[in-house]
Amino acid sequence: VSLPWNLQLRGGQIYTDFGRQNSLHLHSWAFVDVPLVNGRFFGPDGLRNPGARLSWLVPTPFFSELSVAVQNSHGETATSFRGEAGHGHGDDEGLPFAYREPENDRGVHSLEDLLFSARYSLSFGLTGTQTLLLGASAALGPNNSGDLGGDTQTEIYGVDLLWKWQGARQQGGFPFLAWQTEALYRRYDAGAFDWDHEGNLGDDDGNGFVDTGTLVDPVTLLPAVMARETLTDYGIYSQILYGFRKGWVIGLRYDYLDSEEGDYEARGLLLADNAGAGSSVGPDPARDRRWRLSPNLTWYPSEYSKIRLQYNYDDRRDMGEDHSIWLQFEFSLGAHPAHRF
Repeated sequence: VSLPWNLQLRGGQIYTDFGRQNSLHLHSWAFVDVPLVNGRFFGPDGLRNPGARLSWLVPTPFFSELSVAVQNSHGETATSFRGEAGHGHGDDEGLPFAYREPENDRGVHSLEDLLFSARYSLSFGLTGTQTLLLGASAALGPNNSGDLGGDTQTEIYGVDLLWKWQGARQQGGFPFLAWQTEALYRRYDAGAFDWDHEGNLGDDDGNGFVDTGTLVDPVTLLPAVMARETLTDYGIYSQILYGFRKGWVIGLRYDYLDSEEGDYEARGLLLADNAGAGSSVGPDPARDRRWRLSPNLTWYPSEYSKIRLQYNYDDRRDMGEDHSIWLQFEFSLGAHPAHRF
């Protein structure tokens, strides 16, 4: 923190500085669960890996910071890159993201095999009680999609906004009103992939039929060969928090996810059943349209504990509606540094 020219350097296992939500630790979340778009693009634990981050506090009359980072692009906390994008998102058939196994692991041979990110944020006071923060982020790196080689890449871009009002006669930060929004956009290279893994037309047991769990072309009824394509996904969340009295906060969040249909989804692929037939797999559930509405109420008995009640209404295209109620209790022990604004 004592580098010249307003520079700071961090190294180690770090959260990627992308938007507002990704760099927050669990105990700093305003809701029980992560926003849908962050969960889909960055995974349930957020985008974080070993690496280094250099930030520059720009000499402007208002807060202005530019940061760049380089990190390992591999592992379960590198979803959308050389992790396993889309796994565990409700696909009952167990099909991988983009219906391709992530087997194109090229290793690390050059800088192109690492994850690079950048963020610029600025903040200024609108009035004596109102503050506005704006930010833009980008993350670029390789992914493992496909099994036929190729330089497959992922690009994620985002913009974010935070507006906060705090009463002139506030006590312990209350009362306050905060509105936060993030919009994210992802371009994902889905690599070429052949479902005939062993070169035996998908018939490992030799009974004359394509084995269960293999995707087949609806025309040839042979294991599907997937061409390389670029997939586009996007999403947004917007939340508002009202701290109406000391220790009490009521919140409401809206999430929305969508994507452009991939060529592989439009082919009408079938899932073989080892009996000469198959069932249609339809749209990829890891990229399907979805929206969610989440009101909650949080009580902070102390600075280091909270009790939260939250309701989620989920609407998932082709999968129906879900209603869920969450009760969360959390407490922290030990010293902890101050959180960022």
